[in-house]
Amino acid sequence: MLGLIAIVPNAGASNPVSLLDETLTYDVIYKWGFINKVAGYATMSLRNDGNLYRASVFAENAPWANSIYMLRDTLYTTMTKEGYYPVSYTYIAHENGKYKKDVLTFHRDGNTFTADAVRYKRKIEGEPLTSSTIHLEAQGMTVDMLSSFFYLRTLDFPNMKKGQSVTVNIFSGSKKEKLKITYMGTQNVSLNGRSFPSYYINFTFTRRGVESSAPISGWISTDGQRIPLKVEGKLPVGKVRALYTGPNP
Repeated sequence: MLGLIAIVPNAGASNPVSLLDETLTYDVIYKWGFINKVAGYATMSLRNDGNLYRASVFAENAPWANSIYMLRDTLYTTMTKEGYYPVSYTYIAHENGKYKKDVLTFHRDGNTFTADAVRYKRKIEGEPLTSSTIHLEAQGMTVDMLSSFFYLRTLDFPNMKKGQSVTVNIFSGSKKEKLKITYMGTQNVSLNGRSFPSYYINFTFTRRGVESSAPISGWISTDGQRIPLKVEGKLPVGKVRALYTGPNP
């Protein structure tokens, strides 16, 4: 994600977008050549809790894909309503017999963000868990992998110019990176025969100045809910898309 933090004036998370209690559902579609098939499902939830937001994501394979690669991922985050600062983050993954759980506890002191991260791993089912601990620190706005989606939904896109970007730190269980969010203008997204106006954005992750993954594209509704309508990224073989299928209270 990039060496300098370039938060654009008037483009930060001060825009008065209200995040309401919600449960959003998605189809995860894998495309490679003539293959264009729903490979999984994801549910993202947000709940208000006093001065905090609590959010979660649960993702799993479609039944046909289980025999190829078993995947169950769950993410939890707690963040402040004022500033969208992460308080805690948990990532749990079950992948082909492997198990991984990352637990991060965040602290903020002015412009300095730190996190104590504990990682639990099991490479083969039945083996004992191993654990390791790492301390992460960064200057400037910092998010985790889940709170980043809610933070970017509050950016002041109407007052941003095409090509303008916001860069923040992002912590995971084993590393810190930079997340660069670039506003690419507005586009219409077609879902289930309907067309939705959206803000089109690109995500770039870098670590020590080198891109750590392929760029990801996203489309967010222009209405007051700022719902992520579509996310698309490349894989080593083919590409994957997450398409919004509607609220599920």
